Amino acid sequence: MEENQRRIETAALALFTKQGFHGTNIREIAKKAEISTGAIYTYYPTKEALFVSLVRNYELRMKPLRDQMFNIIQAPFSKRDIRKLASAIRSIVYDNADYWLLMYIDVIEFKNQHFAPAFRDLIEKIRRRVGPLLSEAKRQKGWCGKDPAFVFASMYMYMFEYFLIEKLFQGNRHLGVSDEQAIDGFADLFSYGMWSNSNGVRRSRSADNSNLHVGPARHRDRERPRAYSR
Repeated sequence: MEENQRRIETAALALFTKQGFHGTNIREIAKKAEISTGAIYTYYPTKEALFVSLVRNYELRMKPLRDQMFNIIQAPFSKRDIRKLASAIRSIVYDNADYWLLMYIDVIEFKNQHFAPAFRDLIEKIRRRVGPLLSEAKRQKGWCGKDPAFVFASMYMYMFEYFLIEKLFQGNRHLGVSDEQAIDGFADLFSYGMWSNSNGVRRSRSADNSNLHVGPARHRDRERPRAYSR
């Protein structure tokens, strides 16, 4: 990217995320970038073309971060990997706030025209990423019976939502705990479920690195919570 183009996109990003797309004009971008309006049109025929370029360039930055996040996963429903996933998601959200602001601008001002493809067929995208690991979890004794890609996607999106609320909506411990406590809570909830066994004791945590303990009890009958037997 040429220096002038970098300055244009830096200026546009700062103004779009502060004033919105329609609240910003080309003259303001040119002034902030300290170049002429004509120079902007050399690279971008329209203001929307500039917005689209920002989105595409940010996507290029986000891709290796997503790749790194998925590459750390070995046992997707183990407490260890759920904690790793949550920490990676927190970094992606907290370190790239402008990306998410662009997404919200797109939702409000373009009806999510430019970001919608990122959400389409999410389940299939997850299967392509970690499909064999999900299939392995499904084969293990005690699996809850749900499509593991659906379970993983639900967990994945929930954790993104939590950190987006904390970062962009000034959630300020909106679940009443610190981020580290929330991450531990997610790991417990998603790996062990909400229910104790019939004796009121939580399931064993000896398999923190395996996919064995997942979801509300569909485990051995002697471990099934009373609430499910009614």
